[in-house]
Order: sequence, then structure tokens, then C-alpha cells
Amino acid sequence: MTGDRYDARGAREVLQRLLWRPTGSRQVPSADAERLTAYSVAIVDPMVERVLLQGVAAAYGLGWQPAEVVHAVSRRLGRAGGRLVDLAVVADHDRRSGAVDPRWQGQVDRLASCSESTRLDWLRQWRRRESVARPRCYDTAADVWRVLARVPRIPVLVPPPGADPSVVEVVSPSGSTAADPVLDRIRKLLAKAESTTFEAEAEALTAKAQQLMSRQAVDRARLVDPAADGGPGMVRILLEPPYAAAKGVLLVAVAEANRCRAVELGGLDLAAVVGHAEDLATVEVLFTSLLVQAGNALASAAHGAGSGARPRSTAFRQSFHLGFAARIRERLAAVEAAVLADPGSSASLPVLRSRAVAVEEEVDRIFAGRLRERHVGGRYDAWGAAEGRSAADRARLRAGELSA
Repeated sequence: MTGDRYDARGAREVLQRLLWRPTGSRQVPSADAERLTAYSVAIVDPMVERVLLQGVAAAYGLGWQPAEVVHAVSRRLGRAGGRLVDLAVVADHDRRSGAVDPRWQGQVDRLASCSESTRLDWLRQWRRRESVARPRCYDTAADVWRVLARVPRIPVLVPPPGADPSVVEVVSPSGSTAADPVLDRIRKLLAKAESTTFEAEAEALTAKAQQLMSRQAVDRARLVDPAADGGPGMVRILLEPPYAAAKGVLLVAVAEANRCRAVELGGLDLAAVVGHAEDLATVEVLFTSLLVQAGNALASAAHGAGSGARPRSTAFRQSFHLGFAARIRERLAAVEAAVLADPGSSASLPVLRSRAVAVEEEVDRIFAGRLRERHVGGRYDAWGAAEGRSAADRARLRAGELSA
């Protein structure tokens, strides 16, 4: 027993040194990670598990949600670190008690490790699945902890399990729009637009979806009681690499077309979108669909006959996304203008304008003048930008109706 106590103390000291060493790319395990293997797995693994759980809990206290925690680690450490923190998030969730917000539960349920057992030896199980030796495992765990220890505070949108709802700093839609029949119809139209191989069909499907979004906003504005309007809220959207900044430009265009405001959170590949609940739901749906369609179009350009290596270059691909976003902005604005120009929409314009003003005021309140313009860096490829605009022209938001 005495020996175990001294072994635990020694292992704890080595682990502390490992945690506080600089993170860097390493081809071989660190000396401290190697030293940890001199101690029993039964002593070291529970210590490392606790460290990971503490890192996850600390991030939650700073406003981060499960999917965002996995995203933050994955973008810094790659797949191995992402898979480890994914499992740590599930392990943390399995140990918590109290009421679970459906939005929180939904994020956990979508994690890759959601079906894994975390009751016993989950770090060892991860090590075996990944075919990782103990030293490399401990180095990866320390890297994960360091990323989580350095995440900045962001607004709390969803209370963690067991937390008092008063911790929420900004209202976030609760998902009540999921059963909205119009939104469900929009989702189905966009899913078909993503999957079809016929450009004309994709054009009509996507155009119809955006027309429904715009018309739905006008119809809601006719019916809304300003006194009962809950006001704008916020969601956060992950901007997945590669070309996360360019994808953020597309999100800004989609948000603006739907009376929302998107703000990229610098250096996090994460964007906050402020708007009314129904508009936020349409932004998430349309943005996701457009990303899929842009990805399909870019893959087609990269594998086109005689295209050579240029379409696979970073400059071409980033410029493609920027050109795509610019053209989508123009087309969304045209669709919105056409709907609002309808004589039947005139009565709704004052309400839509007041909601837009409320969104701007909420953005000012949340970010308190800390916003600054950001330019997407990197080389510009005019051909890539032209191809992106062409892709947006071929399959996105052309005027037209689809009988339904």
C-alpha cells in the first residue's frame, strides 16, 4: 500500500511535467511520456482520464458545447486527438447527472464515440482501437488537455447537464422549429438538390427552397405580435477545414439573406449567427446544403478532363469557395428582392425591418464594439474564383418554380 502511494505521487509529478511542456509536433514520444510507462497502468491511466475529464469540464464552464470541444481539438491536433477528446466528452457525459438539454444531448448522440462504453478503462480501450503505445497515448492526452486549457471564454448558449439554466448568457433556439412543416419541406428540397445529378433539377429545387424561406419569413411577419416576439437569439456553426475562412464568407452571405448576422470567432473556425429562431433554422439548413453542393462542384472541377494539377491547388480551391460565396450572395439577394417586391409582401416590410434592427442591436450588445473586419488571406486564383461563380450559376438559386 505504501509503495502504491509513493508510485502514485511519482506518477503525478511526471504527469504534471508532461502537461506543462510546450505542445509541438513530435516524431517520437516525449521523455516524460516514456517515464510514465514505468508506473503501473492501473495508476497512470485513471490519472490521465481525470485530467481529460477536467479539461472537458473546464471548457464547458467557458461556454463550449460538446461538438465545439471536439472541433477545437480536432483542428489543432488532427484525427487522433479528435477521437480521444470525442471519447472523453462521452465519458464526461456518462458521469454527469441532472436534466439534460435536448440540444446538448443531440450533440453527444452525434459523436463518433456515443455508443462506446466509458464505465471502465476507456483510455486503454482507445489505445487499443487506435493501435497506440502508452507513451504516444499520454503525449496525445497531454496535447488535448493543453488545447482545452487555452480555449477562450465564449457566451454560454446551452446549459451543461445538471447546470442551472441561469448560466445561459445568450438565448439560443431550443429546436422547436424541427417540427415546422415548411422547414421540413425546405430540408427535403435541399436534400434532393444535393443528391441529384441533373443540373436543371438542382436549380429548380434550390430556387424553390429559397423562395419558400423568403415567403415563410414574410408570412410570419404578417402574423407576428411584436409584443410577443421573443427577440433574436444565437447559434454557433462549425466552419470545417480546409478553407474554413472562405466557408465563413458563404455563411455571412446566407445569414444576411435571411435577416441574420454571422460573426466569425477569430482563430476558432467557429461562427456565431444572431437572428430570430426560424431564420436561424433556415440559415443552418441552407448553409449546410450549399456547402455540400459547393464540395460536389469543386470535386467535379478537380477531376475534369485536362484540368491538370491546378484545380487541386490551395489557391484554386480557396478562390473557388470565395467566388462561389460571392455569386451566392448576389443570387440570394435577387430572390429576396423578388419576394419582397410582391405587392402582397408590403404589409410585412415594417415588421421585417424592425426584426433586422433588433438583430443588429443584439449583435452590438453581445460583441460590444469588439468586431473588426477580416480579410481571407492566401493567394488568389482568378480561374478558381470564376469556376466557383460558374458553379453557383449552374446549380444555385436561379429563378423558377417547382410544382409541389
